[in-house]
Amino acid sequence: GEMPLGSPIAQLPQALLEEVVPGSIRRAEHFCQFMDVLVKFLRARMGVRQVESEIPLSFLHRMRQRTSLDAKPLRFAYSRLNSLLRTLEVTDLDEFTPIQLVADFCTLVATYEDGFVVIVEPFDPRTPHIHDPVLQLACLDASLAIKPVLERFRSVVITSGTLSPIDLYPKLLGMTAERLKVRKALPMSIAARAPICPMVVTRGSDQLPISSAYSARDDPSVVRNFGAVLEQMAGTVPDGIVVFRFVARDDRAARQTPRDKLAGRSSRRGSADDGPAPELPSKPRA
Repeated sequence: GEMPLGSPIAQLPQALLEEVVPGSIRRAEHFCQFMDVLVKFLRARMGVRQVESEIPLSFLHRMRQRTSLDAKPLRFAYSRLNSLLRTLEVTDLDEFTPIQLVADFCTLVATYEDGFVVIVEPFDPRTPHIHDPVLQLACLDASLAIKPVLERFRSVVITSGTLSPIDLYPKLLGMTAERLKVRKALPMSIAARAPICPMVVTRGSDQLPISSAYSARDDPSVVRNFGAVLEQMAGTVPDGIVVFRFVARDDRAARQTPRDKLAGRSSRRGSADDGPAPELPSKPRA
């Protein structure tokens, strides 16, 4: 099918697409052996017990030390795999989605030295109690994501209520001067009211996920981190904190909330409660 516009694979450098595939992975059996070594390395790399991150160059250096694989063949993993699937006339591509994801990951991490970071998490945020490691290649450069859109469409309209200063963002998005036909900033007065600063919290200081999901409301780590975040914010923000919170299913979990620590701070600013006493501070939302 057509490659999504936001996919960095869709905008690989033209020089790479025209370059000849290295001889080390040109034969099908050699390429399969190459991918087998690569998958084993990724499996070993994901055996972590805490969140780790590294730049692509560091990741490639680690891989070369442990597998002796060169970075150049990695850049052709995506095109070589697709060529092999076409040669074999494979019609059920969904069956090969896992290995395609590995090939996409390898191509990107070997192609882009800047703008990406490799993140390894020991568990899926949706199941924090099960060791289910997640390997991500996070794009930190917005210009890579929006480049296919700017190249495909002649006119692109970008609106936001929070992008400021407005002159900075065209540079971050890689927009040239000729594309900036109209640029307008509408001032917003805050004289009548204090500015609102929403905050969304997804992890605590110990990097454990914070969730208001019903199944996680009795999790001691969630309860502890909710209370710790609220306590820290109450000690920093002078006044005017609004917190959306949920009611605990279990009174035993609610008793672990550091309400006593917050009592002194709350008495200086007032608080509103729309439920029974055993409540937990929930994740602030916009």
